[in-house]
Amino acid sequence: MHFISSAMASFCLETTVEDAMQTVRDAGFDSLDFPLSVYSRPQDAPLRGDNWRQWARGVRRTADRIGLPITQAHASWEQAIPDDLHYESPYEIYERTMEACAILGCRQLIFHPVLYLHRMPDRSLWPRIHDWNVRWFHELLPLAEKFDIVINLENTFDYRHLQQPGDAPVPYTTAQDMLELVYGIGSNRVQLCLDTGHAHISGQDVPEMIRAWRGNLATLHLNDNYGLIRPVFEDLHLFPGYGTLEWKPIFDALRDIRFRGVLNIEPVVELARMPRAVRIIQLRAAAQTLQVLAEL
Repeated sequence: MHFISSAMASFCLETTVEDAMQTVRDAGFDSLDFPLSVYSRPQDAPLRGDNWRQWARGVRRTADRIGLPITQAHASWEQAIPDDLHYESPYEIYERTMEACAILGCRQLIFHPVLYLHRMPDRSLWPRIHDWNVRWFHELLPLAEKFDIVINLENTFDYRHLQQPGDAPVPYTTAQDMLELVYGIGSNRVQLCLDTGHAHISGQDVPEMIRAWRGNLATLHLNDNYGLIRPVFEDLHLFPGYGTLEWKPIFDALRDIRFRGVLNIEPVVELARMPRAVRIIQLRAAAQTLQVLAEL
């Protein structure tokens, strides 16, 4: 039986860390996707304070007491490739994030590729963007080794709506782009995280992405949505079955590659405005959905 996991990023700032974690546990999940990214911003965030290690140890103690292991976590995602494409090393907050992940007892730390935030009608800039990312993640490898962390690279999408019809795909939206990044970095400390929602928005064949990645696939974000619906923000993080993704082929593909990792969702932002009791009801339905889909 797979572990089933939920993120809490969408509602954790509405309450205490402990209550947010307990909410996930009360809803029936047996592990947690912890949002280090949320707790690294703004400037007064816990990971930026002088006592950040003490804070992380407190989170770990809470997780142990509640019985909710942290099986994956999200790194900060603050950097973008500069307009002129000059190189900038990872900010100091990334080292804190990686050490905090280790303190939490978690090995799978999810990163977004560093993006160039301008329209790219063709692939002419792809080699420079690719080399920039390979160099950037290479700088993180000694920290991954030091803290025994596996860097999980997550597929992205055109969240700023920069591309026009007929343009080339945004870098790091396709299975091949993500594999080339893994191979370019060239380390067993680097694997892949599949966000099904991002793939759906980008018009990708999700089951085929799973099969293409096979042994490189380490973590999942099993999010649903309605695909590309400009001009709104499409990354709705709906529970499986609430959008237009076909879930049986996705789970068939996971079975075909013998995926043994955690089945994880990232619940919708709207949970933040709901009373705690209603939040638990909605999350419990999502947990039961994951369990049934896995069994089927």
